[in-house]
Amino acid sequence: MAAIIKQGKKIDDAEPSTDAPIASTGRRHFLKASSAVAGTALLGGVVGCGETAEAGPIHVASMFDVTGGLSIYGEPEMNVSRMAIEHINESGGVLGRQVKLHEYDTQSKIELYSRYAQEISANDDISIVVGCITGASREAARPILTKNNKLLFFPSVDEGGECDKYCFMQGADCLQMETPLVDWAIKNAGNKFYVVAADYVYGHVATAWTKKLVADAGGSVVGVEFIPLDVSDFGATIRRIQTAQPTVIMSNLVGGNHMAFYRQFAAAGLNQKIRIVSPSFGLGNEQQVLAPEETKGIVVAYSYFETLDNPENKAFVAAYREKHPDAGPLMDLPAQVWNGWYQWKAAVEKAGSTEIDTVVAAMESGMPFNGPSGKVVMDATSHRNIQDINLARVNSKREFEILDTQSQVRPATTVPGSESCDLVGKDKNSHRMILPNT
Repeated sequence: MAAIIKQGKKIDDAEPSTDAPIASTGRRHFLKASSAVAGTALLGGVVGCGETAEAGPIHVASMFDVTGGLSIYGEPEMNVSRMAIEHINESGGVLGRQVKLHEYDTQSKIELYSRYAQEISANDDISIVVGCITGASREAARPILTKNNKLLFFPSVDEGGECDKYCFMQGADCLQMETPLVDWAIKNAGNKFYVVAADYVYGHVATAWTKKLVADAGGSVVGVEFIPLDVSDFGATIRRIQTAQPTVIMSNLVGGNHMAFYRQFAAAGLNQKIRIVSPSFGLGNEQQVLAPEETKGIVVAYSYFETLDNPENKAFVAAYREKHPDAGPLMDLPAQVWNGWYQWKAAVEKAGSTEIDTVVAAMESGMPFNGPSGKVVMDATSHRNIQDINLARVNSKREFEILDTQSQVRPATTVPGSESCDLVGKDKNSHRMILPNT
């Protein structure tokens, strides 16, 4: 069930049949496995807090950049959001009720995140949003949503620092991703780092982490540049890199325009001399758009890759390919959308209600979930997932080859040079964002 919002207007409110047969063996297995893992003590129409199967659908929402410059991330995320809700409904819904997804295309415009957050906040039926891509979009929506008692599940890799009782993050944070990247780079490439970063909240906080982790590992940062999201000419940046002579580039760049950096870096011949590591490259399948000689050797770190060998991932990929046979490789963000919806489902069923504080308490209880990326466990202190982190390198076939896996890596509870967050302790009533002192 989906109510689709595009360009500020609702254009569809379709309610497809929920009793259609499942089309394939892979999909049947996936539904069975997902239902078994996410299910808790309450089953079928047995619900709590006055909610019954006759109460009608549970209304939820997603906000993603389905169009615009960030659509390389947003389109697959919305595809998986639809798929997750469809599969949840086909396996019995949540608390015996069907789930109705309201879709919002934010068109890669920050102002639309604020506008739609206000619209969602005015809708008493909607209890949760799984959405937002960048830290800037999250911070446009989060204060509005949480002020109005709406849960926000943020499925993107991000900088960390969210200290909000009503916000949960599925993607890995900078500490989880950049620690293995810095360690690998110093061991295999050298200890002189040059940082290129997107000029918004993610880029600045990620760079604060880069500086700290490089210093802790005995390296040095010889240059830092913050690049606006609409910039695609990196000529001056590349000249400054040539002058600084680093051994490693830490790329905290994002978005379609920033793909130009890798092309221009290779055209200058620097990819033969300087190693690139990144906690953001490939999230939009940049390796499929750029030429193999422009991307070969770039090293990344994520919780999820399509090639992960576990039953949940094989079923997830098969189900996605059935619906989107021509889509590019699945990367971390869509898998985290799936994790987000199923963690929410498990929490609601444990709580016996969609009431926000009871769902938050259920989430904070941990509740391990086996999803496409493997086992994830919600850390109550930070509201982030403890999860596996995989180090991978782009090969000549535009594929990611996994180099190493670190098991059940814990997220950060502090921000470099700033504060700590404890959402079950001193910050149990917090609805704020912690920024580094930079």
